[in-house]
Amino acid sequence: MKVSADHEKLVMLGQRRFSGFTPYQVVTFLNQILKEQGIIVGLRQLGDDTELTIYDISDHVKEP
Repeated sequence: MKVSADHEKLVMLGQRRFSGFTPYQVVTFLNQILKEQGIIVGLRQLGDDTELTIYDISDHVKEP
């Protein structure tokens, strides 16, 4: 059973390598890439937990 994706069929929207893992850097990168697609990502700290939220803003994105 093959589990990996066929990368030749995937369209890359963006790529960035991170030195160490900082959630806020990842969220900022995702927002830069996905905003034009009508998606933004939110991140907030709630005590010891971190909450990740994905928003559909397609109704608010202006057409070019």
